[in-house]
Amino acid sequence: MPRLTTLQIGYIQPMKHNSPSPRRPKASRGVESFTLIRAKTYLGRLIEKASKGQTVYIVRGQQRFLVQEVPPIDPIPIRPAGYFANCYSKAEIEEENRLAKASVKLRN
Repeated sequence: MPRLTTLQIGYIQPMKHNSPSPRRPKASRGVESFTLIRAKTYLGRLIEKASKGQTVYIVRGQQRFLVQEVPPIDPIPIRPAGYFANCYSKAEIEEENRLAKASVKLRN
C-alpha cells in the first residue's frame, strides 16, 4: 500500500446551508438563507457570495438579516485654518468661555 503524504490527502468540506422547505419553493436562485450557527461557520464564504452580488440572509428566530457589501465612505475634507473665524463674535466667544469655566467643578 503506497504511503500518502499530506499533500496527496485532500479534505474538502462542502458548504452546508438550510435546504428549502418542500412546501415553499425558493423565490430566486440567487437568494440563500443561513441560520446564525451556519453563518458563523461559513462567514467568509457568505461574504464572498455577497461581494459577487448574491443575496444572502442570516436567520435568527423570526428575524432576517441581509449580508451586503457597503460602498467605501468618502473621507471628510480637512477644513482650512480660519474656517470658523467669522462664525462667532468676540462677545459670544467670551460669554461661552465664561459659562464653560463656571460649569467646571473645582477639585479639592
